[in-house]
Amino acid sequence: MSEALVSFVQRMFVGPIWPASILVCLLLAYTLISLLGIFHFDFSSEVDAGVDIDSPEIDGDWLGGVGGMTVRWMNLDRLPMILWLSTFTVAFWAVSYLFWYGYDVHQYEPVWLTSLLLCIRNVVIATGMTKLVTEPLSRWFVPAPQYSPSTLIGETCVVSTSEVTERFGQAKFKTDAAPLLLNIRTDDPHLTKGMVVRIIAFDADRRIYKVTAAPQEVSS
Repeated sequence: MSEALVSFVQRMFVGPIWPASILVCLLLAYTLISLLGIFHFDFSSEVDAGVDIDSPEIDGDWLGGVGGMTVRWMNLDRLPMILWLSTFTVAFWAVSYLFWYGYDVHQYEPVWLTSLLLCIRNVVIATGMTKLVTEPLSRWFVPAPQYSPSTLIGETCVVSTSEVTERFGQAKFKTDAAPLLLNIRTDDPHLTKGMVVRIIAFDADRRIYKVTAAPQEVSS
């Protein structure tokens, strides 16, 4: 191994560059293993956070709505996971390396707390860069949604909250891409997570779907 390569490797594992360099190594290892055909890792599965075609209400499981919006903002629901992770890893490492040797090394010591704070900053910047890069790519993987309240009436979906009441509840409607996350309500007191329900009406003013129990149940 040449002296220049040794020097570069040493520069990769300093302060806030450590986490990004480890991610790069893991990505390279995954790529090598995939090329050799030794193992197969399936990162193409859908993210289990629906595309909410309605405005989420701040009640019940509101945190799930926030998580779903975050997933959609980062394009995680429309891209293969390995493609998103690869883009983020490259951006994270580039940001970490360039910031450290271009500015941070002259301002900070590579101690644990400082490195952690700088790493958080780099993650935020890299996430924004990944969003910009993957935004145009996402159009190649998922067609524009063709669903509307009128087409969903009579269809079935799966309850994703702990229960469904007259006041709150959500369900996932399976599509060819990521599932749609629907706000639902019911008069039936026995609808719980994992149950299959049928959409019977849509309240346009409140933008929620009324559902009733369907014959079968599926696991969540």
